[in-house]
Amino acid sequence: MEKENETKKVSKEENIEFLNLIYQNAEMGLIGIDCVMKKVEDEEISHLIKEQREEYEEFCNDAKKLLSKYGAKEEEISAIQKLSSKVMSELMSINKEDKNIVKLMMEGNEKGVIAIKEKLNMYEKKEGIDSEIIDLANRLYATEEHNREEFESYL
Repeated sequence: MEKENETKKVSKEENIEFLNLIYQNAEMGLIGIDCVMKKVEDEEISHLIKEQREEYEEFCNDAKKLLSKYGAKEEEISAIQKLSSKVMSELMSINKEDKNIVKLMMEGNEKGVIAIKEKLNMYEKKEGIDSEIIDLANRLYATEEHNREEFESYL
């Protein structure tokens, strides 16, 4: 009889699922950025947003590389999620005020932090975890936190 508190081994499917979460998190960041970038007037904020876009592109590429290691392809977010994200970004930035765009960016970063941290906590409790996935998730988590903090001074 197996003990209830015995550590479970990470499956290939769980690794793929986690990598897709990382990929989709970065993809959502790209969608949000693409919706608001043209509306930002402050050069410093615009520069920060462009830097974040590059970071998200890198995370998408890194997740794709690791997914290929598992013989899998990235699962993009659904068309409904994309449309929802675009509409929400457009509505929340409709008045073109940079302060509102900063708030929107911070909220996006916070959602990313929560999603990654929740999955990371579950994943790290298992045996046989892939250190490359942990490293990528921790990098994304730290980047999301850092990005959120960078925007605080613009509120």
